[in-house]
Amino acid sequence: MSRLTCCSGGGPGLAPGLLLLILAGAVPLSCREPPAPPPKPPPAAAQVNGLPILVSRLQLELDRVRRPSDGAAATPGQPQDLVRLAHAVLDTLIERAIVVQRAKAAGLTISEADVQRSTDALADDARKGGQSFGDRLRSDGQTLEALTEEMRERLLAERYVAEQTRAEHASPAEARAWFDQHRADFDTPEEVHAQQLVVSSADEAKSLLDQLRKGALFEDLARAHSTSPDARGGGDLGWFPRGKMPRSFDDACFSASTGKLSGVVASPYGFHVFKVLGKRGPKHRSFEEVKLEAERQATAEKRTQAERQLLAQLRKSAEIRIDESSFVLLK
Repeated sequence: MSRLTCCSGGGPGLAPGLLLLILAGAVPLSCREPPAPPPKPPPAAAQVNGLPILVSRLQLELDRVRRPSDGAAATPGQPQDLVRLAHAVLDTLIERAIVVQRAKAAGLTISEADVQRSTDALADDARKGGQSFGDRLRSDGQTLEALTEEMRERLLAERYVAEQTRAEHASPAEARAWFDQHRADFDTPEEVHAQQLVVSSADEAKSLLDQLRKGALFEDLARAHSTSPDARGGGDLGWFPRGKMPRSFDDACFSASTGKLSGVVASPYGFHVFKVLGKRGPKHRSFEEVKLEAERQATAEKRTQAERQLLAQLRKSAEIRIDESSFVLLK
């Protein structure tokens, strides 16, 4: 009778219905284990209009920013540097979260095809870098599902901003003002078009120069003897301005006349012979010549300014809470 006593708080004389429940295996509420407390939510670095930006998401973005271009593991820095960088990265995540929320409220969506195209582009980039897409995801600490959702958010934010700033367009006066401020960008400097062949010794270079002076084709000798990668194209260097090539190249090519050969020119790469194929002087283009390009550039700049203003306004109207104590969880 000990079980009955535990649940009844007295001796015999239980109600028949309660006795039947006990005999059937039912346990009164007063004897049950208390329910387990709900699990704690994962730590959040910030709340944006009540929605969290998890510390794990911030850590992932931090690792991406700090990872060297060769894909090696990120090297930890000083704690104060980590917190400063974390604030900058979190600021970007907050802005994206605000924009995504606005985009969803406006009813904007991104198609699966658009998400897939963007994901495929990332996979192509990984393969071009000599890495499988799976390896790239693992090195980023990412899963395909999480990447797909992140890509959807990025595209959604970009679409919202584009739609909000699409009406911005540079007026003719603004395009002209932009051109006047960037006039030098449209000027073409003096350029030369030249061929080269490069060999490892001065004697070989002199021998090839003699053959060229006797009428040998530059392209043939360059393909047969030159050690430079451009040998496959007959040594063609294309058009280049002063300062793009080594100083010895400029001195040899800009001083020679069109159709003429240089002497043997020494450089850290070997011994060169150049042939000048053409020259063109500097050109100053007028606004009318570049009007469409100036309008495009001025419009792009105007939309960038409008985007900054939009983000500032959205951020001002959002409820943002940053948990500074969560930064100790970062590494």
